[in-house]
Amino acid sequence: MDFNVYYKEVLDHIHSGVLYCKNDPYSTIIYANDYFYKMIGYTAKEIKDNFDNRFADLVVDDVSAILIAIDEKISKKEDLDFEFRLRKKNGEIFWVHDTAKYDRDNNCWYVTIMDITEMKSLDYERERLEFYLNSIPNKIVISNAQGEIIYKNKRAQNCDYYNQEAKTFKELIGSHVLGQSYDDIFNAVIHEQTINYETRFRSQFEFIGHDKNYLIPITTKDKKGVNYMQVSKNLLKYSDSLTLFPTRLMFEYYYKKYFQINQNKDGYLCIVDLDDFKAINDNYGHNVGDEVICATASRIVLLLEREDYVCRYGGDEFVILFLNCDKEKVVQKIERLLKMSKKTLVLKGNKICLGYSVGVTAVDNTIDFNQAFQKADQALYEVKQNGKNQVMFFKN
Repeated sequence: MDFNVYYKEVLDHIHSGVLYCKNDPYSTIIYANDYFYKMIGYTAKEIKDNFDNRFADLVVDDVSAILIAIDEKISKKEDLDFEFRLRKKNGEIFWVHDTAKYDRDNNCWYVTIMDITEMKSLDYERERLEFYLNSIPNKIVISNAQGEIIYKNKRAQNCDYYNQEAKTFKELIGSHVLGQSYDDIFNAVIHEQTINYETRFRSQFEFIGHDKNYLIPITTKDKKGVNYMQVSKNLLKYSDSLTLFPTRLMFEYYYKKYFQINQNKDGYLCIVDLDDFKAINDNYGHNVGDEVICATASRIVLLLEREDYVCRYGGDEFVILFLNCDKEKVVQKIERLLKMSKKTLVLKGNKICLGYSVGVTAVDNTIDFNQAFQKADQALYEVKQNGKNQVMFFKN
């Protein structure tokens, strides 16, 4: 058997460009297999006639850095490993991955070249997608089909109230979802529904994060590939600037949605009114008045369970929705607030005692927000008529 013919036959059927080149500034081609010429679009004769077999003349990129690296690799007895672009005969430019082993005896290189244009295109698309995801003003978190987090954009990575150690969506948001269970959300998105929900993050005395989220299923055409993307909008930016509590509109939306989802549940709506707030503003100034509002907000936060909701309704009024608790528990919560009001506040050197009047009504899915508010407001009116700083429930 003629082994030279045999080896040439093998090399010509390899789906990579295989070359043997001189170690000179042009990487002059001594031998190249048929696949290399198919890649480049030239015949062996055209390469010789047009380029004098200079491989470097086919390279689009600046080769000076590569030539410097070659000398370093030889001195360290290391193989070459580069990515660069070549130009085909038809003018098309494509990416290649070049690996080469040095033949020290003949001062030449055994070279293997693979077309990686498609891979580079995917890398480019991936980089462009990441640029877009990092440019939008939302937090983006993507998981696999099991809910395991595989990607977070920079806003999500830099979010102070996210648990950055969380490995799954459940660990990240499970205990912070408002008004519905995490399991119900994930079960719905598995069935290719886009789900929206709120999440709230808090320290002991204040809200530190409040997001409106959309969980979106992402599937391939064949339905075999599934990911889930959570897009989160920071609601604190749109909340009351002083207390960081939701606005009235946000409260009304939550009230309506909660009872749409949880039609068999009930709760209690409370209006908390700061007694004699105008006198506090008049006597101590609006800066002290603002601190009184913030102190009241901190006290209210202590009363809230995970699904409970609150808003600053007006200058000195707060509305609270207590959920998953009975009347006795609500009374205990309000009495705790009234007990806290007996503690003297020292604000900017002023000793101030606060009082709270609270009107409460029972609510369920048959009572819309306006009806509930009117009933609680009527109960509040009764409190005001009976000496303030107490709680009353609406009576039919």
